[in-house]
Amino acid sequence: MAVMRSFYRQALKPLGYTEMIRASEESIIGYGSDYPYLWLKAVPENHNPYPVHVAIDAPNDNAVNEFHTLGLANDGKDNGKPGIRERMSRQPYYAAFLHDPEGNNLEAVCVKK
Repeated sequence: MAVMRSFYRQALKPLGYTEMIRASEESIIGYGSDYPYLWLKAVPENHNPYPVHVAIDAPNDNAVNEFHTLGLANDGKDNGKPGIRERMSRQPYYAAFLHDPEGNNLEAVCVKK
C-alpha cells in the first residue's frame, strides 16, 4: 500500500487532489479536492481484483502534463502520453493515461468548453 499511496499522492497533486483520510490501520485511503472522491483499499492476500479505469478532470493541459510526469516518477507506467485524443466525442479532449503500480488505468483529462 505504501507504493500506491506514494504514487497517488504525487500523481494527483496537479489535479488538486490530496490525501484527505486514512482509516482501518491505513489500509483505506481517500483522495479528493473538497471531499474524498477516490478511495484506495488494500487487497487481501491471494485476491486478484480486475483493474479499473478512473478519469479525473484536470484544470488545464499543464496539469495533465504534470500528472503524467509525476506519475512516471513514482512507479507509474505510461499508458498514453499527454495529447489531444481525436477519437473522443467531446473536443478538444486533452488527456494522459498511466497504469498505477497495481495495473489500474488512471486518466487525467482536460475538456475545454
